[in-house]
Amino acid sequence: MKLRLDRFTLIVLAVVVLLLVAAIVTVNLGVSGGRESYRTDNTPQTPVYNAFLALQQGDIPTARAQYSKEVLEEIDGARGYGPLRGESYGYGESARRLRFLETTTDLQDPDRAFVNIAVDTYSGGGLFESGATWTYQRSVEVVREDGTWKINTMEYFY
Repeated sequence: MKLRLDRFTLIVLAVVVLLLVAAIVTVNLGVSGGRESYRTDNTPQTPVYNAFLALQQGDIPTARAQYSKEVLEEIDGARGYGPLRGESYGYGESARRLRFLETTTDLQDPDRAFVNIAVDTYSGGGLFESGATWTYQRSVEVVREDGTWKINTMEYFY
């Protein structure tokens, strides 16, 4: 028995194959090529965003560059755990998103600001793989050092 396909069936099969190829390419681009890039603007939010992203990607040199000299000296001299000292730091199986809530400049010192952030964490697992979502809010102090904003507290976005 010879199987014969008419023109309409061949067109439908071709469209399905093209859609599958497009889906595979899209997923692969999203996984490998869709990395976020660091900010280059000079605002109080920039070091917070860049440090968050660098720690998420395991880019410790870039993360360290976002902190003030005072904080780096304290970290390098301190004992104990800290991702900026080279100890392991991982997000595990959870996904995090950084949101900026408000930025206020110190009225007494224009080279000091407070960036209020919210970090949303999405974690898998649980009953029926429903996962969990939670948010924490913090205020991160930033200072202008040599004309560039730097984080002035030991904030690791845990």
